[in-house]
Amino acid sequence: MYIEMLSNCCKQHLNLQNAQLSEEYYYSSLPLCVIDAVFSIGIRYSTTRQVVINFCKRQQVKRLREYGSPYPNKKQQLSVEDILNLYKNHSINELASDFFENRCRTSSRNGILKAEAVFLFSEVLYKYNVNFFQDLPSFIGNIQFENSIKQIPGQKSGISTSYFYMLAGNEDFIKPDRMIIRFVESCIGKNTDINEATRLLKEAHNTLKCDLPTLTLRQLDHEIWKYQKNTTSSSI
Repeated sequence: MYIEMLSNCCKQHLNLQNAQLSEEYYYSSLPLCVIDAVFSIGIRYSTTRQVVINFCKRQQVKRLREYGSPYPNKKQQLSVEDILNLYKNHSINELASDFFENRCRTSSRNGILKAEAVFLFSEVLYKYNVNFFQDLPSFIGNIQFENSIKQIPGQKSGISTSYFYMLAGNEDFIKPDRMIIRFVESCIGKNTDINEATRLLKEAHNTLKCDLPTLTLRQLDHEIWKYQKNTTSSSI
């Protein structure tokens, strides 16, 4: 019943025929996906976007590759090792203030600076030999890899990990944040949580693919996000 309700709601309110990702899904380098994924939790996306812009401007790094294009050559990318080297030469406070120009924390209570979380996330990637876009696919879904990221303060829910995968090009994940959960709850008429919302949306996606075979889970997530961003009411 809930899957049918959610599927019908998606058909009614989302522009699924013309689903299109935003430019941030085509970053030029993997570390930019880390920055976006970490900073995006719990703040407006416009703020997250500005953090990435600030970093790229400070480092004179190209932010985006051509829309819809494949991964750039490794020589054209900022590597995970490159960003870790920044942390060797600059303090966490300096990175937060002068590079990201943002001192948000992973939590208002006992949270660490998100600038530090970016460092810890990057350390995990490097530990698993993920340095460029091309290195990531073999580790997607690796439980040890994901559990290592979940140990970072503020990353326990796994939301940032899923979103990181999406930003890095994987089509099979959603970012079950408050925007997605609010949409699902409005469609099915009851409260839900991250796990249930994820399951229902994945099953609704399978239903929608009967009429929209090229629709990806990542595109569905993004169309919901755009709808929620533009609507002034949480009721549908």
